[in-house]
Amino acid sequence: MLIAIDDLIAGLLNRNGLKTGNGNRWTRERVTSMRSNYDIPVFKPAEDGIEPWLNLGKAAKLLKIAPKTLRLAAEAGEIESIHPLPDGPWIFARTWLITTAAQSIAERARQNPKYPTGSHPAQQNLFSSIT
Repeated sequence: MLIAIDDLIAGLLNRNGLKTGNGNRWTRERVTSMRSNYDIPVFKPAEDGIEPWLNLGKAAKLLKIAPKTLRLAAEAGEIESIHPLPDGPWIFARTWLITTAAQSIAERARQNPKYPTGSHPAQQNLFSSIT
């Protein structure tokens, strides 16, 4: 997935305590070298400005809901997402955000905007087991 620049990738790998094969910290140059070795193309923003991959904040903004609402839905498996590193970003494909499940989550959140979905004690749904 071509979703991030090499500097960001290096930072995420380091923040998660991951090292290179030789035990070194990641740098932009090392990420670039790894991409080159495995023929992984470099990240380039979408020409039309409509990115196919979104982070949590941008995905929540697209759905017009709070990021916490979307994160809770992703953690509960109610919406498809990628969270490749424990201390890394949540990633959503734009196509996943137009599904019935995503629209249902957004609608539930809009019905009770005071509380992110799953955080209100009176709500009985899949989130109650993780809050």
